[in-house]
Amino acid sequence: MRLLALSIRGFRGVREADLRFGEHDVLLGPNGAGKSTIIDALSLVFGRTRLVRDLTEHDFHGSRPEATSRIRIVATLAGFDGDDPDRNDNWFRDGRAVPKWWDASTGRIEPDPGPHAPTLCAQLAFAARFDLEELMVDHLRYFHDDDDVRDPFLDDAIQPIPLRLFDDVGYYVLPARRTLEAVTSFASELFRKAVATIGGIPAQTVLEERDRLRVPNAPLEDAAGLAPLADRINRQLAGLLPDAPRFQLRLTATDSESVLRALVPHYVGTDGVALPVGRHGLGLLSLQTFILLLELGRERVRLGKPFLFAMEEPELHVPPGMQRRLISQAVAVAEQTICTTHSPRVAAHYAATSVQILDRLPQRLCATPMLPAPLGTTATNARRKLFRDDRARVVEALMYHTVLIPEGRSEYEWLRLLSGALETGDAPADLVTAHTPAFDTVIGVVPTHDGAVADVYEALRMLRRGLVPLVDGDDAGAEKIERLRRADPKPERILRWRDDWTMEDAIGWILKGEGEAALSELPGRIGREFASIDDLMGLFKVKTGPSRLKTDYLAYEEVASVIGSLPGCRTRAAVLLTAVTLAALGRVEGCDSVRKDDCHSTVDSGVFRLEP
Repeated sequence: MRLLALSIRGFRGVREADLRFGEHDVLLGPNGAGKSTIIDALSLVFGRTRLVRDLTEHDFHGSRPEATSRIRIVATLAGFDGDDPDRNDNWFRDGRAVPKWWDASTGRIEPDPGPHAPTLCAQLAFAARFDLEELMVDHLRYFHDDDDVRDPFLDDAIQPIPLRLFDDVGYYVLPARRTLEAVTSFASELFRKAVATIGGIPAQTVLEERDRLRVPNAPLEDAAGLAPLADRINRQLAGLLPDAPRFQLRLTATDSESVLRALVPHYVGTDGVALPVGRHGLGLLSLQTFILLLELGRERVRLGKPFLFAMEEPELHVPPGMQRRLISQAVAVAEQTICTTHSPRVAAHYAATSVQILDRLPQRLCATPMLPAPLGTTATNARRKLFRDDRARVVEALMYHTVLIPEGRSEYEWLRLLSGALETGDAPADLVTAHTPAFDTVIGVVPTHDGAVADVYEALRMLRRGLVPLVDGDDAGAEKIERLRRADPKPERILRWRDDWTMEDAIGWILKGEGEAALSELPGRIGREFASIDDLMGLFKVKTGPSRLKTDYLAYEEVASVIGSLPGCRTRAAVLLTAVTLAALGRVEGCDSVRKDDCHSTVDSGVFRLEP
């Protein structure tokens, strides 16, 4: 069984969304993009309602549902035996799903099979409404037949989905909200499912333990400290009740269900001491939930049952070195995986064609593959580096509110190092305000190569909004601006250094904040002699020869270290990054007010000129 598509209407922040899924997909986007909404939508339609908080008005788009407001979620499933309805009678017959046919090239469903639509599919739906009199949310699950049915609550022909069919779907979730209820204990529904699937409850052993607890060898009420009180209670009961019940203390309620629920997993460390899971960290809790789901999936696959595994932020509380190993196991076990993440390491495990970038527009949620098709032999070197070598860095940049695309790798490294230098020191107090977000909290930077800013923009322009190119202030930069303006869609804004400036000139301007101190410190650090900051920056512009410092990233790190250690340089670095941030966000009024004597920005036809 495999999920082909998901349609969402009126659920939380999503007015409309039509998503398609491959064999293994990872969904990316900044906070609020809709990742958790998609996982919860799947849980609702596939009957995993315990994984979703109880629905209220806030789950309806706009949070003010009217009598006619509806949440509607439709999942399209395939993977039926032989793509033949007659061989899948439990799914396709009177009162069940209507046979439909999937056209993978268009993502459309056809009423009849054909050369372009050979895949049999069924549609399951979830609908909800808010009762304005009872102030409650009503919901139903049904086989979706016709998109023209506007209100399933008023349609007598709606066919409900038998609960046993959800086992045929095999949908399981690793939730972001991992609590003690999800651990390997009989208080966990997940653990009970795993036990039932893999081996079954050891009934005889449980009953023996129940009987032992009912008649312990050393009852607590017979202990010296409790016996006098127990005797008094028993005498009072004997004087009041004809059957004279006797007072006892037992560790559980001593029925079999209470015995099962009282079982708590313990883990033994290298010191030989066993501790209950509640006394361990969240890392072990997350890990054992992941392991339990994988074991459940392995057993389902062994039994020939589907296993559709949704992972919500699988990196939570798991060390980086373990994240990709767990993801690899999940992909190897599950027939299909759907993963949401904020971890570039996790996302980079998936091929670029399986990485879907979420972008929530005012009217709809869009999901666009990072790469629509595998790179061919004619792909440029810039694209190969972007989608292969630097995929994790690109993914990280795309998770930010705004994405800066500099001219080349040197600019990427300089911006990264400047941001790091400010993290380790105090930022100037007059730049830290509620109206000035920090560069590294809202701006992601793409590692461009070989001046390919226009090529990189072309490669990423359909993924999401908020892409902002940054070009040099020379003639080549002007040519890149003209090319960028011919793109469709073109950038909402472009950043450009002042005339005849490149990133190296901006670094020189920062160093001049404490020029004498920088000149005394830098020669010994980078192994070069120079008479002035301008001479040093000239070396950083040299691309060939023994004296070049261009792309000498060790030298870059030394310069950034000096900037971070000198208050005057650190202040200028903060001024520069603040101006870049405000310009990238389109806040020209802020750019003009931030240390105007030191650094500001002017705008002309969407091009923001940075003027240190």
